[in-house]
Amino acid sequence: MKLDFTLDTHGTCVGQLRDELLPLEELANKWKFPYDIFVVFRVLPESYGRKTSRRFDSRDHTLELDISISYEQYQRMSKHEQREVLGIYLYNYLIESVAKYNKHADEEAQNQLLGLVKKWMLENNWLNGKINLARKLLSQDMKLYEVSQQLKMPLEEIEYILLRMNDYEPTDIHPDNIVVEKAPPYYL
Repeated sequence: MKLDFTLDTHGTCVGQLRDELLPLEELANKWKFPYDIFVVFRVLPESYGRKTSRRFDSRDHTLELDISISYEQYQRMSKHEQREVLGIYLYNYLIESVAKYNKHADEEAQNQLLGLVKKWMLENNWLNGKINLARKLLSQDMKLYEVSQQLKMPLEEIEYILLRMNDYEPTDIHPDNIVVEKAPPYYL
């Protein structure tokens, strides 16, 4: 099967995160599934009003997932946060989408595909990653420095997670995204 991720983005870490999905694409080439899945991540301003959508092309046996992501929301997130939020959204949307087109893949094939994707995402911090673990440790009153050392994450990011846990809503661009904006653009 072919599982392909493309993007339409700037100013967030989603381009780098898409690159992290390349090993999943390669792994999926060895899987058996009745159709291919193409995913487009679009990081766009909310003013565009673009919604996430999907369609199945019966002639090509492909499921196309067009995932719209809020530029404004992702600008305020660290790369780790973006990975986990995107991972959860992608996995849940994949579950929903595969189930919607169940006449093209039986339940056993669907469960096998979703199990393989979930396994990879868990192993690579796309589901229940470091951000989620940091929240758990901080909620157990573990000290910031200890969490930072245990998870091998910058102390500043652990502080940021703690602030977010206490209803702090950042209005500034996260430093991870400032670095990305200075990098050469991703070409489509």
